Amino acid sequence: MLNYDSFSVSYNDLVIITKGGRVKLSELQTTAKDFKTENMGCCLKDRDILQLSSWLGEDCHFKLLYKISRDGGSAEKFHELCDNKGPTVTIFYNTDNNVYGGYLSRSWQRSGGWITDGSSFLFQLYSNRKWNPNMFEVKDTESNVYFDEDHGPKFEDLNSFSGIIEKTSDYYEMIKDDLFRNSYYETRDNDAESIANGHNNVTDLEVYLVKEGLRKPWQEPPVWEPQTLESLKKFIGSFEPNEELNVPEVNILLVGQVGAGKSSVVNTINSIWKGEISTRSWAGSSEHSLTTSFTRYKIRDPSTGTYLKFRLCDMRGLEGDMNVKSEDIASLLDGHIPNKYKFNPAAPATKDTPGFVKEPTIKDMIHTVVFVIDGSNVEVMPDEIVKKLKDIKEMLIVRDIPLMVFETKIDKVCSEVDKDVEEVFYSETVKTSVDKVADVIAIPRSHVFPIKNYEKEGSLQTGISILALRALKQALLFSEDFLENQS
Repeated sequence: MLNYDSFSVSYNDLVIITKGGRVKLSELQTTAKDFKTENMGCCLKDRDILQLSSWLGEDCHFKLLYKISRDGGSAEKFHELCDNKGPTVTIFYNTDNNVYGGYLSRSWQRSGGWITDGSSFLFQLYSNRKWNPNMFEVKDTESNVYFDEDHGPKFEDLNSFSGIIEKTSDYYEMIKDDLFRNSYYETRDNDAESIANGHNNVTDLEVYLVKEGLRKPWQEPPVWEPQTLESLKKFIGSFEPNEELNVPEVNILLVGQVGAGKSSVVNTINSIWKGEISTRSWAGSSEHSLTTSFTRYKIRDPSTGTYLKFRLCDMRGLEGDMNVKSEDIASLLDGHIPNKYKFNPAAPATKDTPGFVKEPTIKDMIHTVVFVIDGSNVEVMPDEIVKKLKDIKEMLIVRDIPLMVFETKIDKVCSEVDKDVEEVFYSETVKTSVDKVADVIAIPRSHVFPIKNYEKEGSLQTGISILALRALKQALLFSEDFLENQS
């Protein structure tokens, strides 16, 4: 932490010292859009981020942990989402368009009573909608922050709520006792009236995790919120293929090396719709492919009791000398291979094979192919597997069938992603692996989707589900493109 006295509170004169040199904050207004929080559904603005970073004395990015309008006014929920995470800033959005808050350099805890945080400070960002940044330092080393399981974030001179608080008249009535009373934090000539119009009624309250380094994602991340997941489910749930071609559902073929996670993709998608971890297809580690037959999986939507308008088609995994015959793959793409056909590595299917579709229509064909590739071993993928994938790609080009990649096991690619899947688009390691996959298969990088299958998790997680459905949505759009070309 730098000495706070070295920072001016005048916006026009404020200078940020970065690795690139000295820059006036006022000069960054036009480029501030490049610096964003990790959650675009929140209220913290780019200019706010730069200002908070300057007070902290280092480039920072902010991850939204708790938002009262989203997560509810419960001290229990606040602690569930914010405890033991690290330094945080708490932001109050006053009904009179005043924005203020407090910084805690330690982690929030359920218990401990009054504690001392010598690096803590209170601040003001906006006054009656106008930009008016002020930072208020701790006066001395006396106890200035309160830890208790029945309280939300609580600083001396700035309290939030206790127990459960309900929204009334479009705002939350926070505790206003001792609000900016200039007792533990040096507010100088400022007080509750000048900072908050004399009250603590807020339209929202947010708590952000503070991390070092202003980062740019290598790909625009989704908003990691339940609303995003519901939006994806709504799109996929209402998806209808081309009616003119009489195609009841689109066929998405999963192709990949043994152990890459094809069957786990099926289980992950099914789990998301079922609302709990489930198993439709055998998955796990084995010397040879656990999947030996061609199987079309339909996913049922419990809320409507109907099946979604796509089928995930799983096939035998690719493996060395026991690779699926190219003739079988060609027949599969063209719609000849029947459901439950058992692949024979020694001989392909023929017209005499039971169930062989001799005159397939467009509804029998494969409409999109997804290569499922283990991102953690793309560097050591056997040459014969790479060749097989490229041979299949050539078949797709001839048939004008779209191709995309689901890159799995990203948690094994990057330890930070293993801890928090929402780090995926900030991970240079994952970016490198995506680039490598795109180069190996020779497809656009935008066609490679990093995902994490449900494997060790005992319950569903919003981030994992968003990544999976985001990839599935693109597969449906690619299938739609294929059908439109046929029409």
